[in-house]
Amino acid sequence: MLYLVPQMFGSLPLYSPVWILVFIASNILPGVFFLVGLSVFSDHIEIKPWQYLLALTPVTLASLAQIVLALNNPASTGVETLALVFKIAVMLLELALILYALFVALKYWRNDLVEERRFIRGSVISFCSAYIFLVIFVEQLLDVQASWLLTGKLGLLALLATGLNVLLMQIKPNSMFEPPQQVREKTPSHEPQLLQLEQAMRGEKLYQQEGLTIAKLAGHLGLGEQKLRALINGVLGYRNFNDYLNYFRIDEVSKQLLRSENSATPILTLAMDSGFRSLSSFNKAFKDTHGITPSQYRKNHGITYK
Repeated sequence: MLYLVPQMFGSLPLYSPVWILVFIASNILPGVFFLVGLSVFSDHIEIKPWQYLLALTPVTLASLAQIVLALNNPASTGVETLALVFKIAVMLLELALILYALFVALKYWRNDLVEERRFIRGSVISFCSAYIFLVIFVEQLLDVQASWLLTGKLGLLALLATGLNVLLMQIKPNSMFEPPQQVREKTPSHEPQLLQLEQAMRGEKLYQQEGLTIAKLAGHLGLGEQKLRALINGVLGYRNFNDYLNYFRIDEVSKQLLRSENSATPILTLAMDSGFRSLSSFNKAFKDTHGITPSQYRKNHGITYK
């Protein structure tokens, strides 16, 4: 809204209170978008202090450039060059933040089992990215000045604001941020499709396959992808496909860790054999499940690594 003020009411007096508010809003927008992308669309992530600092970097650099220009008025060639370098650095960083937020939304989109959140991912992130891309890349970096650009920006913003409000009024209150709740003990075991899914996981151990996606699993089972999503999310209570796979992977590793014949087998080997592709993702999933590390889990059960 602050960004639109000068477009609605014309240029503002330089360094006036309203100008400062508009300046901050315009330069902080990509950082906020970056944080929103992480907090809403990335699963199991806590925003770290350095990520907050990274989000504030563009507005900080832009402010420093303005301060340098204000203190050196009229500015010398060297000062103008320094300000230009700051401006380019800010725009490149803003583009990087936007692209990364878009990457996060797209990366986890396929594995998101909550239909409403999947829809919001696609619509909101696309409109936001298109709008901010027009502002930063086309308008600022390429310095395009055209009437169609203003019309396009305002049109996208209108669609975004209207669409977002409609979506938020229609979704269930707990569909975005409710913590995952697996309800496997309440699952009707007589449901044929559920039995078929359980057989594929426990009998065929498909969770061990590298690159297993929900689309591949649906094709293997002969089910529609939408039906499989509804089954895993609506019946079993999983909100993310990787969480569902990791349930079986952790269960498998936990059993293998307690086998005496595996006492000389490295934990990483057991994790990779169970379907994990990195030690970090395995350690995090294991600790989320058991509350302790795999090594401590072994030790607590009297198994010593040889």
